[in-house]
Amino acid sequence: MNTISSVFFILILAFRPHQILAQEDQDLGLITPNQKSLLGEELIAQVCDQAIYKNLCLSSLQSVPESKDADLFELTTIALKLAAANATEIKNYVQKLLNNSHSDPYTQQCLADCSENYEDALDRIEDSLKALESKGYNDVNTWVTAAMADAESCEEGFLDRPGHKSPLTGRSTIFNQLCSITLTITNFLAGSV
Repeated sequence: MNTISSVFFILILAFRPHQILAQEDQDLGLITPNQKSLLGEELIAQVCDQAIYKNLCLSSLQSVPESKDADLFELTTIALKLAAANATEIKNYVQKLLNNSHSDPYTQQCLADCSENYEDALDRIEDSLKALESKGYNDVNTWVTAAMADAESCEEGFLDRPGHKSPLTGRSTIFNQLCSITLTITNFLAGSV
């Protein structure tokens, strides 16, 4: 490279480093300061593109009208509320199954344990919402992960005795996927501050 080309190259770098770094961040899928202003559909698309469960991420977030103009903080709140609503639905379904006297005693015990597990999961989601309000993003992740562990404990109870299958597996899977989406959004949020 000749001297003039070298000087020109250095001048370009000196006057445009933020644009070069922003492009590298974009290439990595990171939210840059210029992208913090993204809202709603564009933000949902970007966040869900990084989620493991992309289709569920898109469909669940887009199903909430408030998400249309939401920022990252509001999307995290929406995701937590979706997980809480799902856990509540599962807990109600468990109660319905418990009221069914046709189940064997072992299944009844597992369902009773699951009812407690999902009550605990709901408490963890509530703790996550409080942590989010105080911008404790690591705490949000801790509580959401604990809620996922509660759901796993429910499923594992049925596996302890051969021949017993959980009637909640599909619902528990959706709950864990919603929690995973929440973790993805929280990590975006933590990286944008």
